[in-house]
Amino acid sequence: MPSSNAPSAPPDRRPRTLVPRALGLSALIMVATLPCQQRAASAPPAVRITAEGIGALRLGAPLREAAELMRGVDPAAAMIGPGCDERDQISVVLQVAGVDLSVMAMAASSGTIEEVIAVPVESAGTPMPDAEACRRHGSSFASRFALSVGAVQGWNLRENPVATEYVFPFHPDARVIARWFSGARTCDLMLQFGEKGPVD
Repeated sequence: MPSSNAPSAPPDRRPRTLVPRALGLSALIMVATLPCQQRAASAPPAVRITAEGIGALRLGAPLREAAELMRGVDPAAAMIGPGCDERDQISVVLQVAGVDLSVMAMAASSGTIEEVIAVPVESAGTPMPDAEACRRHGSSFASRFALSVGAVQGWNLRENPVATEYVFPFHPDARVIARWFSGARTCDLMLQFGEKGPVD
């Protein structure tokens, strides 16, 4: 007769990633960094950046056609599907202007790309001494892309309950955003083309 004192299986303590259905900017940036955590340590492929986007991921381009073009650069581009905000999207890791970026392209209901978000692979939640240091960090990041995207048109401030945002526009459809989190005293960077359109 088997012993009743046999050890039970240890509880599953593997970490789980929970992504809320209602996705804001913070969650989008978090999700954008997930693919790079499972990639090899080799440097990502370099691609060109323009005023309309990154590589084939350009505003207005059909997402599926752009994904097909990007498959030769990063095989992950073949994985198209609804993202956390229910838009079809792809996620790839690329090198742009000497910076390794995790890049997401999201499509409108028409199937064309309406938003591209790129975040530095290595600088999510970078500790900073104060908000001004975060603003300077954002300005330096934006300057890397000025020759290809266009001159930075100054900066403006946006306050929200989560973070203070310093916005560095290149033109109406392209901008760098540096977000200062006063509680954690960290700074996030994001390069954004376009934005999420109204829900049909």
